[in-house]
Amino acid sequence: MRRLFLILLVALLATTSFSVTSVPVQAQDDEAPLFVVVAHGGDKNPFWKVAVRGFMDGCEQLQVRCEWLSDPLDNIADMASYWETALEMNPAGIATTVPDPELIRDVVTKASELKIPVISINTPDPNRKTDKALPMIDFYIGTDDYLAGVNNAKRVLAQSKADGVTIKNAVCPLQEQGHAGLMARCQGVKDVFEPEKIPVETIDISYDVSASAEAIVTYLDEKPETNAIFLLGPSVISSFSLVIEEKGLKPGEMYAVGHDTSTEAYQLIQEGFLLQTVDQQPYLQGYMAIIWLYQISQYGMLPGQDVLTGPSPIDLNNVETVIELTAEGIR
Repeated sequence: MRRLFLILLVALLATTSFSVTSVPVQAQDDEAPLFVVVAHGGDKNPFWKVAVRGFMDGCEQLQVRCEWLSDPLDNIADMASYWETALEMNPAGIATTVPDPELIRDVVTKASELKIPVISINTPDPNRKTDKALPMIDFYIGTDDYLAGVNNAKRVLAQSKADGVTIKNAVCPLQEQGHAGLMARCQGVKDVFEPEKIPVETIDISYDVSASAEAIVTYLDEKPETNAIFLLGPSVISSFSLVIEEKGLKPGEMYAVGHDTSTEAYQLIQEGFLLQTVDQQPYLQGYMAIIWLYQISQYGMLPGQDVLTGPSPIDLNNVETVIELTAEGIR
């Protein structure tokens, strides 16, 4: 046990500087503690597949029993039912995403009453540190979506000023309405652009790549002065690829930045259509979830602050390295 604790301590020090899917990890010891992640995305989603990989790797390292409960792709509405399943397992700890706190308030309250440690990953409780906060440990593992939006907005401003171009209008297509993290990304953009008197508009789209591309094209036709676009995730980046074809855009004509990773994002960066995409390193979110749940449940230890896994910009300077890590399932 001492050797295992030392291995974990090294891992922690190295990382803190910076239908339903059920993915089980079975320990050699059937009496090993059980830990559960309840999320709004699963291993059929390219983004969440990497987070699940990190979670499983951490579980195997610790030799504990683990379950990842979620929709195979993306689903916020059914999270309460996944939570009910988690509670029936009587786990030693639960990590959860919180895209909509009211949907899971009752079940998180029940976990608190049962003395089950609960932490947030990927998407924090937007009401944390207020009287509306969920009754869970005030500890979050993931990116800071607001800072990610700020980072992208500053990159667009810096590049446009270097090019001698004025940003006249910006658009922030929102693929999942009511998602606190996505709205925080847009808010970061707005707070950077407002002092520059640059309007930023939000339009509702969806995860349907083709339909979303059509909606963006329609918006650009109606607002031809728009020369900056903020793509809030891989599906929107895919939609933007179709927009490029439909509108006949040339590299650098539209100041575009993205969030998260995908093959298309890397290609658009290499081709000059995307200035950068801001990664939140989902592998670390899954991995650190089990590492810290184990520490909390077994030793009562918590870090002194949140563990931020992003924002981590990917651009022409490092995209080749990230492509290699993506092939290994780590980025």
